[in-house]
Amino acid sequence: MKIMLLTHSFTPEISPPQRRWSIIVDELGQLGHEVTVVTPKSNRIPSKRQRRLLDNSYLMLQHYPSMQRSKTMLGKVLKHGIDAVLSVPMAFKGKKPDIIIATVPAIPTLIVGFVASRLRGVPLVVDLRDAWPDLLSESQVIKFRWLEPVISRLISFLVNRSDMLVTVTHGLARKMEKNGIKNIATISNGVETDGPERSVAARANDGEFHILYLGNIGRSQGLETVIRAMEHVPGSVCLRIVGQGTEKNKLMRLAMELGVEVDFQDPVYGQEVLENYAWADTCIVSLRPDWPSFSHTVPSKLYELLYLNQHVTGLVRGEAAEIIRDSKAGAVIEQDVDALVEYIKNVVADPEILRTDHRGPVWVMKHASLREAGREYAKLLTTVIDADSKR
Repeated sequence: MKIMLLTHSFTPEISPPQRRWSIIVDELGQLGHEVTVVTPKSNRIPSKRQRRLLDNSYLMLQHYPSMQRSKTMLGKVLKHGIDAVLSVPMAFKGKKPDIIIATVPAIPTLIVGFVASRLRGVPLVVDLRDAWPDLLSESQVIKFRWLEPVISRLISFLVNRSDMLVTVTHGLARKMEKNGIKNIATISNGVETDGPERSVAARANDGEFHILYLGNIGRSQGLETVIRAMEHVPGSVCLRIVGQGTEKNKLMRLAMELGVEVDFQDPVYGQEVLENYAWADTCIVSLRPDWPSFSHTVPSKLYELLYLNQHVTGLVRGEAAEIIRDSKAGAVIEQDVDALVEYIKNVVADPEILRTDHRGPVWVMKHASLREAGREYAKLLTTVIDADSKR
């Protein structure tokens, strides 16, 4: 099977879609399939592990030039649009694939995938990682009111005309099914479970309680609740926020206005991520409560935390909350300052609440292996190609 993948982020980049697709592509290759990845050219130097993937004969990269990353939402939208235009020649280069996969978000990628699949006469699979188009209206990322419904209708039109829609959560699949889409499968996100074992040293009890948030610092996370809670907790509680995003400066100003001490740090990678986890007693996973689509959204960071046996404090609901409860490796807290303050005080009084007894890794091995996701994808793609050939 010859597969073409259109994605805005792939190895050696570091991002949630890169992590998902690098492992799935590797698994597809090991199963005997050829994968062509159309993706922006990266300036990052691959690690030894990434180089092993890139050097495989089953993988062909077709790069196109890309704008630099932007910190503003408008800049990100412009980047995705221009990147999509530049990707068009690459989507028509080389041997005809048996099937095309387009990853969303990076909405323009969906347009390129649709056009390429129709002109090359092959089926299209849409890999939908977020709750588009609903998330467009909820986030108000598009400032022109007239434009949002136009883009939403365009997304719905293209997704409805794909041969298969793959969602990463069951809730999102049910939502899309209610919207009239028939060919839907769910292949969850997860982590690499076959790589070198990574471990995090347990933190010694020193009388302090360390709370860590590590990841994107944007509007989606709603971290204002955590900052405001720090105004009312014991002095032994330390909060560290590691990462970058559009809301970071706003949160730093809020902490200064409230007079609370928060350790803001720049993004970290590799071993430094593990060092931050080792510092933490619990790790925050947060999605703001006022966007309905987040009821069927699971932050990819949650799977990593569970796999590394970290205690999770979830300011989430819906499917993400169900995962934390089902794994029994953390606590789900109401997305409210008073509720979070009460929880923190209870943990400070009784640290035994934080014991995970290795339940997180066990849950991930059973439910969230990206290797298994790759095998599921191979079966699904074969089914789609067979169905297309019978038309």
